[in-house]
Amino acid sequence: MDVVKGCGVINMRLLLFILSLLVSAPGYSATRVACPVPGVTLFSDRADDGELACQAVGKTLEFMGSQGFLVDTEFTIDLVDRPLSLHGTEVKGTYDSRSFHIKVPSFPQAQLMAQRYPPFRMSMCHRMWQSFVAHEVAHAVAQANFRVSKPSLEAHEYIAYVVQLATLPEALRQQLLAAFDNPAFQHERQISRVFLQLAPEVFAVKAYRHYVAQSDPQAFFKRLLNRRLSPLH
Repeated sequence: MDVVKGCGVINMRLLLFILSLLVSAPGYSATRVACPVPGVTLFSDRADDGELACQAVGKTLEFMGSQGFLVDTEFTIDLVDRPLSLHGTEVKGTYDSRSFHIKVPSFPQAQLMAQRYPPFRMSMCHRMWQSFVAHEVAHAVAQANFRVSKPSLEAHEYIAYVVQLATLPEALRQQLLAAFDNPAFQHERQISRVFLQLAPEVFAVKAYRHYVAQSDPQAFFKRLLNRRLSPLH
């Protein structure tokens, strides 16, 4: 069968061949990774990235489960070979709450991005890259656990950043924390959207230090999931 296109005729077999090349090209599609974590659909054109991301998912769910979260959430992860941006700002991961869809730049792409914006004042190693996968997974799990309508951005990010830092290897986490002299949030009223938007990495460090200072961290997570943060007066 032929397709008439303008003044020319395109052979259907040739058309299908061209489309197959486009589909297999970077940025058009990715290969599904056999990730053993239930409920997780993961796509990556790089087998190593897919394996590392799957490991990060497993570690994230294990940690969040230990903190009282229900972790049977279903979500999709795409590892993409391009930079990502949100509201005009380059980011190292995105999460679409409408479709439970996560996007994270591939590790080589994340390394290029880190040359422009070093993550937490550090280089982009595999463990650091996995922490950004953990951050986005934490958003998906937290969303499924929130019991308040329209949870605040700062509550979402508090959880995601705590999970991101908590799932780093101990030595790397201590190296990261040593680069920041900011103390923990002293009261939940300080966990504000303004602070988050002005200095997100400082917000992350203060959130983690606040989390580890809690006598019962699980109780504070539960507080975030079931009630709104106290407003800043």
